[in-house]
Amino acid sequence: MDDTLTLPLAEVLPGTVLAAPVLDHSGAVLLPAGLSLTEVQLDGLRRRDVATLLVVRPEDAEARARKQERIRARVMYLFRHTADEAGSQALLHAVLAFRQETGQ
Repeated sequence: MDDTLTLPLAEVLPGTVLAAPVLDHSGAVLLPAGLSLTEVQLDGLRRRDVATLLVVRPEDAEARARKQERIRARVMYLFRHTADEAGSQALLHAVLAFRQETGQ
């Protein structure tokens, strides 16, 4: 499944993440890929007559929960021999938080 979607600017809501940079007519970057759009930025794009944006397709809550559980299970597997050791707890929690935040 493709994880991007081309939407008319009128359908883009604040919080939507750009899948590709937004360029002006001369090719200069207006907004970088990966940016979570704000209402102010959307207003600026409307003033510049931007018609469409390539955005990251939002995950549904169930798919996100399944992904988070797979990540947690993988990290717990990696720490299976040391998860109960006091010295490993901080590292386990840091790795788990990082992987869940980045989706790795």
